[in-house]
Amino acid sequence: MEHEVLIGTVKNKNQLKVNLEEKFYHIPSAVVPKEMLPVKYIALYLPEGTFGEDDGCIRFYGKVKSISCIKRKEITSLPSVNGEMNYYRFDVEEWKSLAAPIIRECGGVYAKAFTSLEKLLSAKKLSDIINTKRAVARKIKNCGFKTKELAKIEVTKDPVGVKLLAKRINKAAGKEKILPVQITKYLLEKGYLRIVFDEKTKTENRMPTDKGIGLGIENFWEINKYYREYSKNYYGEAAQRFIIEHLNDIILITANEAYKNR
Repeated sequence: MEHEVLIGTVKNKNQLKVNLEEKFYHIPSAVVPKEMLPVKYIALYLPEGTFGEDDGCIRFYGKVKSISCIKRKEITSLPSVNGEMNYYRFDVEEWKSLAAPIIRECGGVYAKAFTSLEKLLSAKKLSDIINTKRAVARKIKNCGFKTKELAKIEVTKDPVGVKLLAKRINKAAGKEKILPVQITKYLLEKGYLRIVFDEKTKTENRMPTDKGIGLGIENFWEINKYYREYSKNYYGEAAQRFIIEHLNDIILITANEAYKNR
C-alpha cells in the first residue's frame, strides 16, 4: 500500500522526546485528508537545523495501535496555544529505529507525506520515497496567482510600504496568499535589497542596492511610537509592478524553502 505509512514532521527536540517516551504522534486533522486514513505506521521526520546530528532524516517508525481525533489541549504533556484545534493522535505499539536513517540530500517533508512500509524500510534517501518536485508543483498550483487576480491588484504612483502592498495583493486574491517577509526575501535573493547593520540603532536593515534604487525602491528613516528610529523601504509604481509580475516566482521560492524545512 502506497499510503500505509504517514511520515510526520517533528518540530523540536522536546516534541521528539515526548512522542518517543509516550509512544504517540499528533498532527492537525486538517492536514491529513480523510481518504488517506487509516494508516498502519507512523514515521518521524526530523527537519534540518533542529536536531544536531539527526538533522534532516527519518530515524524512527512505529506500528499504529489506535487513532483518535481529539482537541489539542488534551495533549497535556505538550502544551499549545492551539488548544481548541482538532488533532489526530496516533498511539503506537513501540518506536523502532531504522537500520540506517533515511537522509535528506535535498528537499524535505513539509508537514506530512505518505509512503509504503516496503519503501520506508529500503530507502536510503528521502528522494527514494518522496517526490518533492511534484509537491512543490502542487503548492504552486494551489497557491499561485491567476492572471485575473494579478489584474485586480491596486498599483499607485505614490510609493507604498511592503505591508500595504501585501495587503493589496491579498485583497485582490480574496485570501492571504503572500506575506511581506516573502516579498522582502525575494528582493534580497535577487539583489534588489541588501542587509546593512546600522551602528547607531544596532539593527540589521534591508536597504535598496543600486539595482533596487533603479527599480524605484527608496529608503527612509522614520520614528516609531516609542520615539525610536527605524528604517523603512517604500516601493514606487515601477517597483510595485515588478513585484506583482513576479508573485509566482516569490511563491515558488517560498514553496521550495518550505520543503527544505528551514
